[in-house]
Amino acid sequence: MRHRFETRPAVLATCLLALLAFDEAAAEKPRLPGIKGTDDRAMIDSTAYPWSAIGRVNRRTGGFCTGVVVSPRKVLTAAHCLWNRRTQRLLPVQSLHFVTGYVRGQYLAESAVTALRVSPSYRTPPPKNTDPANDWAVLTLAHDIGAVTPPLTILRLAEYDLARYRAEGARFVQAGYSQDKAHILTVHDGCALLDLGADTRLLFHDCDATRGDSGSPILLRQGDRYSLIGIHVATANVAGRSVGVSAAAYQANER
Repeated sequence: MRHRFETRPAVLATCLLALLAFDEAAAEKPRLPGIKGTDDRAMIDSTAYPWSAIGRVNRRTGGFCTGVVVSPRKVLTAAHCLWNRRTQRLLPVQSLHFVTGYVRGQYLAESAVTALRVSPSYRTPPPKNTDPANDWAVLTLAHDIGAVTPPLTILRLAEYDLARYRAEGARFVQAGYSQDKAHILTVHDGCALLDLGADTRLLFHDCDATRGDSGSPILLRQGDRYSLIGIHVATANVAGRSVGVSAAAYQANER
């Protein structure tokens, strides 16, 4: 029998629109939102694959999010990271810059951004008008960085896949540049994928992901193989429980 998260997906998805606390919109608290119980984040070598395919999306207006390389010139991140509150518009591409394999000011590759594509169903201003499943964007880089780091392979999960992977003992991993650890890549290895949304466009997890981790990958690890299944976009408080929310990565292949 398939293990279910105690809140049904349809109910959970409905509640999320009212309860979502997006990373950058969350109020200051003594404890960073999204750290669930013990802080399980650990530093990892950002220059070794697959971690080299994860980088920072830096904004000239200040701040950053995490992005993941999905092709030699494409980076997947959270769409709300590109929103400029002052102008109430998406940031222009000249305000964005991507570095991968980043650690303490050093990096493997860097590139300006020449184009961006957000989900056709994304609504602004975020977060009130946006279904978190649509909170994704693909950045086109000025430079091909495929020779520096191979991109991560996107995998679409179905419900039967989730049950099978659990039975096989597969592990789920989140990796990103958190606000409080801005210059090192940290990984939560072995966090749980709690459930899938009714249409598989949302994934709910208990990985320790906080501000700055928006756009960070949720990975399925099978032995030495890593597959990209989602990107972290928000933290929700559901029935008193902190739950991570991810947009399914396969949507980035939409045309």
